[in-house]
Amino acid sequence: MLFVGAANLLPGSAHAEAAHSDSPAVEVGINQVSPQIPDFNDTKKQITFAGKIRNTGTSTLRGVHLEVWRSLVTSRASMGSANGAGYPVQTKAVTFTELAAGAPQSWKLAPTETELFGYRTPQPGVYAIDIDAFDDDGVFLGGQRTYMVWKPTAMSGAKPARIALMWPVVGQPGLTGQKKPDYSAAPILSDQSVVQQFAPGSRLTRILTEGAGLPLVNWLVDPDLLNTANTLSGGYFYSDPNANNSGGSSPGTGSSGGNGTSSKLTGAPGTDPKNWYGLATTTLAGPHGNNCWNLLYGDPDLNTLSRSDPGKSVLKAVAKVKLPISPCRVNGQTGQTIAWPSDGQADSTTLAGIADAGSKLVTLVGSNQVSGWPSAHAALPGSPDTVVYDNYLSGSSIFADPAKTAPPTLNTSGVLEGQMWLAQTALADRDNSGRVLVVTPPRDFDPPQELLQAISSMNPGTVPAADQWFGLDDLGKVLNTPATPEHASALSPVTTANLSTDIVASASDSQQLYDALHDIMPSDQHDPAVSLRPTATWWRNHSGDAAYSQTVYSTAVADHALVSIGGQAPPLTMSGKSGTVPVTIRNQTNTAITVYVRAHTSHTVQLKVNEDQGPHSVERGQSATIRIPVKGEGNGVQVDLYATLYTCPDMTQNCTYYPSSLIKPINEDGGHTKVTVKVSRIGIIALGLIIGSGILLVLLIGLRVYRAKRTHHAPAQDTMAS
Repeated sequence: MLFVGAANLLPGSAHAEAAHSDSPAVEVGINQVSPQIPDFNDTKKQITFAGKIRNTGTSTLRGVHLEVWRSLVTSRASMGSANGAGYPVQTKAVTFTELAAGAPQSWKLAPTETELFGYRTPQPGVYAIDIDAFDDDGVFLGGQRTYMVWKPTAMSGAKPARIALMWPVVGQPGLTGQKKPDYSAAPILSDQSVVQQFAPGSRLTRILTEGAGLPLVNWLVDPDLLNTANTLSGGYFYSDPNANNSGGSSPGTGSSGGNGTSSKLTGAPGTDPKNWYGLATTTLAGPHGNNCWNLLYGDPDLNTLSRSDPGKSVLKAVAKVKLPISPCRVNGQTGQTIAWPSDGQADSTTLAGIADAGSKLVTLVGSNQVSGWPSAHAALPGSPDTVVYDNYLSGSSIFADPAKTAPPTLNTSGVLEGQMWLAQTALADRDNSGRVLVVTPPRDFDPPQELLQAISSMNPGTVPAADQWFGLDDLGKVLNTPATPEHASALSPVTTANLSTDIVASASDSQQLYDALHDIMPSDQHDPAVSLRPTATWWRNHSGDAAYSQTVYSTAVADHALVSIGGQAPPLTMSGKSGTVPVTIRNQTNTAITVYVRAHTSHTVQLKVNEDQGPHSVERGQSATIRIPVKGEGNGVQVDLYATLYTCPDMTQNCTYYPSSLIKPINEDGGHTKVTVKVSRIGIIALGLIIGSGILLVLLIGLRVYRAKRTHHAPAQDTMAS
């Protein structure tokens, strides 16, 4: 090795001893690091660092200068930050005579590789490169850290890291269950934001094209997102308070043709959703979609739902949803589905809720400790089939979450993230034992170009094959290895707030009402996930969850009320031992229904009825009156007869049309009806009196006729006598 200078090895001296402020007086931002990876064959080449510096105080600073410092990083858990310490590379590289408060100024540095690393043959490893600001007295004012690597595969004990990069395709739920009440049955949205996510150049469009452009990714797809795009492809309507409703637009209606929330509607073609859907299906069906994994339908918030009985019922309903559209082919020849808790955080309650929801679920969670495990495929208590991803490579220092507010910065998005990716993967070489590390970005990530460039950098044109320190791999290789027993305490703890209990309650009630309605529609093609979407993980980090939940719930309640049963209000009088009681079933939906009616009375001795009244079909938009046979045993007694709608023929099941376990009470009058019957039985004595009165009446009538005849013949006899 060629020794460059003793100053390069001395620890910071006065600079390292300088007093550090808790609130830096100067902010340093990095906008460019070029090239991302040094030329391992020519250390005379320059590496350019450029950015901005800003005085964060209220008064002008004078004599501020930038210096370049470096230090060797040996652990992924100790990446550190700029602190004015390390080994000086360039002192007083850039000087600012005056730095006005709040006004950023540009800077640029271009050391050679030899200057940056201190040797013409640098030591293999990962280097922290700090751009630090000092004043004339050597006081550290602030700085920014980035990273450079040098031949990581040459580090002692290093082995190229294998990375299974997950690539989430997750978006905003938007279908409310409302449709236009005409032949089109076009969906009605609460607003246009759900459609805008499919626009050309949108985040979701970039995710598809960028993922297809990388050497290998493992697609992680919410099937409901593709179903939503496909549903909107034929056109849609949305609530528009500024719309002119005179053109035939009508209030929103539910999936069964009933009344939903009233609003002015504006129609729009589904061009963008249609084009995005075409791009998605083409991408996932082609060579780039070989490694594709379905999320649980609608990507439910597992941490929220696993913590209450109503939530667990919703989660079980989600697991039973049959995919109308399956974006991924059979994964690993097992058809496994991924259950992904929010932010990769989980505890024993979360894992138990997932395990209880259904089989063939692979749980995807995060940990800081997985790089020390023999496999990312773990068997945890209550979760025997778990993939644990690496938090260091999946965290916000590499994959920012646009949905989470971050403090403003002078850094250009992607520049530091790209260098961090290269550094983290290089350090992973040291603790790699041949297994695959799983990396999972946040759901609505939007990777910048510099990060994409870093991820795809391992190619012979950029890095010689012998020096390539990481490669992208298939998640199937992780799942094909035996799951190793691990402790759940190693997982990221649940720290983020759950969805509100009201949203969970509304989803649980909506699901029961929705299921009851469509259980009596044997030929209806319906969307089984309508009531589940308000509990999607998406809503954790986005506004509008309460309004969307209320829209879906109100639609479910309104649709359910379209089927009802009723009887006449005035009491019925039944004379004799038997009779019938009429009740009417009303079907205001646009589909024929088959319901089951059960009846009982308040006094079974005075008025008897067969409980099972069997099935009854009612055509769409029609009413049907059924007559319930009864037998009376009273005289002048008023007895109440109750008729109730059921969705199944099994009388042992609690399948009332109006569910009995709703959390929020609703008007149940339409689910059952009461008819008051006055029983007036005729006794033997009364019958004898009636018969006797009848005989006497006949005799009296006969006597009167006889007398009338005699009166008529009397004058004739007198005439003849004369």
